[in-house]
Amino acid sequence: MRRVAIVHVPAGAPVGARLPIVLVLHGAGGSGRSMERYTGMSAVADRERFMAIYPSAVPPHPFWNYYGDPGRPKDVAFVADLIHHVERTRCVDPERIFATGVSNGGGMSARLGCMLSTRIAGIAPVAGGYGRVPRCRPSRPVSVLEIHGTADRSAPYRGRPPDHEGSVPRYVRGWVERDGCVDRPVRRMLDRRTARLDWLRCTGGVRVARVRVTGGPHEWPGAPATGTPPRAGLSASWAVWRFFARLRRPHGV
Repeated sequence: MRRVAIVHVPAGAPVGARLPIVLVLHGAGGSGRSMERYTGMSAVADRERFMAIYPSAVPPHPFWNYYGDPGRPKDVAFVADLIHHVERTRCVDPERIFATGVSNGGGMSARLGCMLSTRIAGIAPVAGGYGRVPRCRPSRPVSVLEIHGTADRSAPYRGRPPDHEGSVPRYVRGWVERDGCVDRPVRRMLDRRTARLDWLRCTGGVRVARVRVTGGPHEWPGAPATGTPPRAGLSASWAVWRFFARLRRPHGV
């Protein structure tokens, strides 16, 4: 099966420089090209000097198979092969490979953190659905940032009744436990309706964070991003990169 992805190499990157990779995964019905336009992540990549990669799920009804349905494309294997291909053909920093995505793509990035933890240093699902993510058993700690609006009707913040399947606090708490974070989170307000929690002392130096947008809908906040960081308000593209920018894949754990 032929699979496609857009690989955006930042303008003006020094020849021979080992660049970080950020995989940016579209939602259901989208494509790599539409995700590039929607997020504006390539503008951030040009300024911050990382490679933004926009894979596409299989048409005609593109939907990431993050729940492992045997009757659908093996998307985890596709992404693993894509990373390998880019590493062979481009100058990549293997310690700084990351994944983010929105909605169905957020669920897929969550799955990649579980299945490709030996390759991926951090994930940042945005407005993701987590109820159908299979049991997570990463081989090593992974840094996680989750961004979500409390008024999200497609992937409800508190999950779906009766058991709150897909609850965002429950999903993040799972990573706090898996990553061995020991302290209470540091809480700060980014603006009057956006709160952030950061767990800073975790195994292998990884980090876990959660951004809650009160009243926020099912979206990638602040889209599309520009090449200049915003002075106010939440830009998911910039928040995701700033989280990734300080990370390396942990060793010795």
